[in-house]
Amino acid sequence: GDRLSEPELLRALNTAIHSCDPDVITGHNIFRFDLEYIGKRAGMHGIRLDWGRNGSTPHVTPHARWSLAERTIEYPRWDINGRHVIDTYFLVQLYDVSNRNLESYGLKTVARHFNVAPEDRTYLNGPDISSSFRNDPELLYRYNLDDVRETLSLFRLLGYPWFLQTRMFPYSFQNCVIRGNATRINSLFLREYLHRGHAIPGRASETTPFEGGYTELSIEGVISPIVHCDVASLYPSLMLAYHLAPSRDTLGLFLPMLADLRRFRLTAKQMARDAATGPERQHYDALQQVFKVLINSFYGYLGTALHNFSDPETAAEVTRLGRVTIKNMVDLLRAEGAKPVEIDTDGIYFQPPASCAAEQDEQALILRISRALPEGIEVEPDGRYLSMFSYKTKNYALHCYDGRILIKGSGLRSRGMEPYLREFMRDLIERLLTGKAGTVERLYGEYVTRLCS
Repeated sequence: GDRLSEPELLRALNTAIHSCDPDVITGHNIFRFDLEYIGKRAGMHGIRLDWGRNGSTPHVTPHARWSLAERTIEYPRWDINGRHVIDTYFLVQLYDVSNRNLESYGLKTVARHFNVAPEDRTYLNGPDISSSFRNDPELLYRYNLDDVRETLSLFRLLGYPWFLQTRMFPYSFQNCVIRGNATRINSLFLREYLHRGHAIPGRASETTPFEGGYTELSIEGVISPIVHCDVASLYPSLMLAYHLAPSRDTLGLFLPMLADLRRFRLTAKQMARDAATGPERQHYDALQQVFKVLINSFYGYLGTALHNFSDPETAAEVTRLGRVTIKNMVDLLRAEGAKPVEIDTDGIYFQPPASCAAEQDEQALILRISRALPEGIEVEPDGRYLSMFSYKTKNYALHCYDGRILIKGSGLRSRGMEPYLREFMRDLIERLLTGKAGTVERLYGEYVTRLCS
């Protein structure tokens, strides 16, 4: 960059793409920053970006929309002939749908979270980039190269589950990432029904509202010790155990598809538990998380009127059985002398009875609970903790036996909070969980002093 003009740089990029001939082009926030910027600068200089395998220029959709959970993101989508553009910024958000443990989706924060940031990583503040380019371009080069290495590590970690799905769904790698789970599930039905020459039902016109999962906060404050158990894939397990499938699926595809995907996900989950190294554990955990969201979406697919085989009445029966199952688990735990603290759809945080003196006692208790439930509904241990700060439903903090503090819920940790407030909340919660509640007032005074100085 310090030796070539901008037009020369852009032409060199064209040459690099031609010579490398990549199947995949990836970057972090590549759609809304890198490609957008490169496209505008190339247009300003009249340089044709002939990146397609057939020599074509990228097709740009300026206001494409990507929906994730409750959010919709508008972005300029690029489609390049013969290649796939994968944005790790999207992959990170897809990962966080079920985990909810990322404070930011920025590259540096995410790289540190997944332990892919090198110890000697070069960091530069945004305002310093221009001066670094002028005065120390080698520093900027190292900073950019570390960005690229971290992005590649994230792609290798989080991209593989989506690549696997391109072998299942009739979508390209790039489209698999940006299509919703229900849309991909519907495509499996459509493909097989068309393959067999069978009629496809029309979409329902409306959906009748129905009651969702059971949640309850039984105890507030700091509780110790704590054990978490949950039903492995509750809604998919209920659908399989009770043979709940859409009434319009006359070919009977729904349950076999769900069973295969559930088996794959549970295998990946077990491999994550058995992994010998951290990177291996992260790989299988990312894999099982993506497929967890996918198989749970079979229930969501039933409950909408947007797809050809949806069935809200069956979806309502699934949630009813889910509420029955989780309440049965609560009753069974209380009968054992345990105290449920936080109940959320498919899992329970509870204080074990005095008879549980060791981890194996806790596991034996959970096994007894599991055996008391209908066949096909399996309860698993999902963590044990020194203490828990129970604030409100879906908002709590956990003190792990290795000393880590895990904070869950937007009421306690939100990306919308100012950094100082997130730091204060973390310090406060750590003191509550480690038996230092008496120092909270002094902590508050220290923050006030720092803010006023």
